[in-house]
Amino acid sequence: MENIFTLPYSEYEAINQIQKNLKKSDGNSCYIPVSRQQKGIDFILHNHKNNKFLRFQIKSSRSYTSEPKKNASKKHRYMHNFWFNNFIERYDEGNADYYIFFGLYPIYHQKKNIKSKSAFWKSIILCFSEKEIINLLKKIKTRREKKTDKFFGFGFETGNKIYGTRGFEKSIDLSKFLLENKLAELKQKLT
Repeated sequence: MENIFTLPYSEYEAINQIQKNLKKSDGNSCYIPVSRQQKGIDFILHNHKNNKFLRFQIKSSRSYTSEPKKNASKKHRYMHNFWFNNFIERYDEGNADYYIFFGLYPIYHQKKNIKSKSAFWKSIILCFSEKEIINLLKKIKTRREKKTDKFFGFGFETGNKIYGTRGFEKSIDLSKFLLENKLAELKQKLT
């Protein structure tokens, strides 16, 4: 009898996107812990040709959708938003090499069939090195008191530009951290 093993969709899709670009034919494989309660990492990317590996931690958020507005007296609101817990207080140095932030957001095309997954949902994946995420988390402050904010957020209109919103003094462009823009760095670390 085989055991049933489940994987959260955020982890499945992040691994899937990485494996599409970092091919098995180049020696790359992904490994996941057998326990869902495993602390520290969610998966390992290993290159068996040179025995190098990268450890990943994944954070996910549901999407919050709103009508985008730009008003001179108010800050810009993005159509799609994700919220994450600020884990700076619980951060264990050296646990993971990269932190992935995953969000799934709705799209809708009237002429598409319900069986077409890409017609109703899209995902966005941000990837930060350990150093990059710690520098980012240290900047997350409340607006008035300038104390560490418990939450931070990302907002965007389309999937090719994403901005830091909640927790940041002003909206900052985080597009360079989109997974597709970090793949060359990941490949280089594994060679």
